[in-house]
Amino acid sequence: MRSTSIFALAASLALFSIGAQAAAPSNWPAGARDGFVQDCSAAASQNVDVKTAKAHCECGADKINAELSTAEIKELMTNKNASPELKNKAVAAISSCKVVKKK
Repeated sequence: MRSTSIFALAASLALFSIGAQAAAPSNWPAGARDGFVQDCSAAASQNVDVKTAKAHCECGADKINAELSTAEIKELMTNKNASPELKNKAVAAISSCKVVKKK
């Protein structure tokens, strides 16, 4: 669901903090991917089960890595006033990571 993806990204951007070293090769700054997945999963698990939330967030992290540069990822993670164009690029990157809510 697109609104879930946008919510998870927005929550992750607001809550993000840099932690442990990320696996290479990656465009993610050191520790940023793990922090993103953790924060995204916490936000997404309010709407879906934990396993589904983590899978969605892992997918999103992979898509962001493929579509954004290290500088762009860093800008999104550290600047609440990142440009709308950059935010839209990130949302477009994760849009294929669909979450299907259980009924």
